Amino acid sequence: MTDSRKFSAGWKLDVDDKACYIDIEHDEDEDEGTEKDHDGTEHGTSRGRNGAGDELANGQQSQWCDLPDHIMERIFAHLSIRERYYASLTCFSWYQAFSLPNVWSNFMVEDETLSRLKYNYYSGWQPVLDHARTQNCLLSVGQLFRGLDFRPLFSFNNMFQFMTLISWAIEQNQKAKVPREWRGCGLKIKSLNYIFPCNMASSEDPESIKLFGTGGQLLASLKRLMHNLPNLQTLKLVDLMLERYEANHLLDEVLDACCLVLRRLHLINVTMVHCPVMHAALFLNLQVLVISPQNIDDDVLTLLADSKVRHLYLLQNRYTPAAISISPGTVKGWRMVRRDNPNLRVHLRVESTSAGEILLQPEAPVHSMIYQSPKTMITSDKLLAAVDAYKFTLAVYGHETLPDFSSPVDFQDRIDSLLVLMARSCPELSVLMIRERISTATLLLIARTAQNLRQLYVRRNQLVEECDWPQNPEWTDEFFQWLISASQTIESTEKEISQILQTDWKSLSDENFQKTSLIKHVDY
Repeated sequence: MTDSRKFSAGWKLDVDDKACYIDIEHDEDEDEGTEKDHDGTEHGTSRGRNGAGDELANGQQSQWCDLPDHIMERIFAHLSIRERYYASLTCFSWYQAFSLPNVWSNFMVEDETLSRLKYNYYSGWQPVLDHARTQNCLLSVGQLFRGLDFRPLFSFNNMFQFMTLISWAIEQNQKAKVPREWRGCGLKIKSLNYIFPCNMASSEDPESIKLFGTGGQLLASLKRLMHNLPNLQTLKLVDLMLERYEANHLLDEVLDACCLVLRRLHLINVTMVHCPVMHAALFLNLQVLVISPQNIDDDVLTLLADSKVRHLYLLQNRYTPAAISISPGTVKGWRMVRRDNPNLRVHLRVESTSAGEILLQPEAPVHSMIYQSPKTMITSDKLLAAVDAYKFTLAVYGHETLPDFSSPVDFQDRIDSLLVLMARSCPELSVLMIRERISTATLLLIARTAQNLRQLYVRRNQLVEECDWPQNPEWTDEFFQWLISASQTIESTEKEISQILQTDWKSLSDENFQKTSLIKHVDY
């Protein structure tokens, strides 16, 4: 007995102009001109021989091929190279969208990019860079590249070969007679991002760490590529884990080629041990420097004091040595920075899966302190030390992501009094993110005490609806009664804080709190 059912599917627009995907199963003897969408409404369809031409409820035709170029660029920018190729086969309009400039503005190179599978006796089938595909890609769209993003996982040989090929292609433009087919290839690249997978531990144990650094021919090909990018404005080198003698000469070629044009420089974990990278402060027009604390010292601070750097990010990630094993800059060095470069702002940030702690820099002009560490709790000694060191400059403080611990329940064990002390002691505090348990009364005190507070992020399910504060001798009876009544419910607390902050303020669900980031308040 044969199955007489047919299947049809496709994207349609309903009467409210909302796109919906329809997957319908019907019998052969059913009327072919009638289909039902997801809500059971019948719609007539008229199909041409090519299968296209879905008709809308108002009788008009759905024309995906008529999307404007800026929408097509955004769609194609989210696709891989293979997916872009398949999308370009749908129609002539999408074929033309394949070559739109912004589609190729950022080119990401991963293990399987422009590769083919080759059998290895020890490892089985492995992706190997296809030189023919790579050459065709560079010839076709190489002149459209604005940024290169290297994200290898295990196939370092593919990275080495790709960097060698694109360096050779760029070098063709330096010849007296430039080959016509290579003219302009790679010359518009202004951003280079290279993240080295330094953790070689088993992927089955995400907490394990087994660090290995780069170097040798791979480092040589990276330096060759950087030397061939004279228009580079943003350079990000992450987790290279070099030896000291390699780190001392890492930026020689970049300084020679981009001394005047580089604007943003990221040097995260250039080494595993203390090794100041002097070149980082020698770029004449550098505006933003992101560096690990083990790669600066007083000599680097002296150079930064005479530079145009406006934002210095001291970033610690999960591979950075523990804060206790790193020496901060001296008071003398930071005082020189504050005197000679008064517009410099320092941002301290830690990103770790363990209980990461920020390395405090004495008397530094710290503007923000951000923790992205689920196991790090707010403790009295750390918070009091931060308030004492940065009370006149601290503007942004918070712990991102949901915690991997339970907050204390009793008032005397919680952080309520510490947060109120911070709000009272830091007059420049404008952004505060709290993920631990506090009372609604504490939230009201913070909003009333912090003079310049503009953004306050708290978790709704961690708010205790009560006033657990004893009456302070400085409070009037009227203020204390207001505090008690306004803290009875979360809704009344939100209403009062909205009036204080002069905005429609709401506490956040855990889902929205997890999505919230403080980067937007410090990313310049």
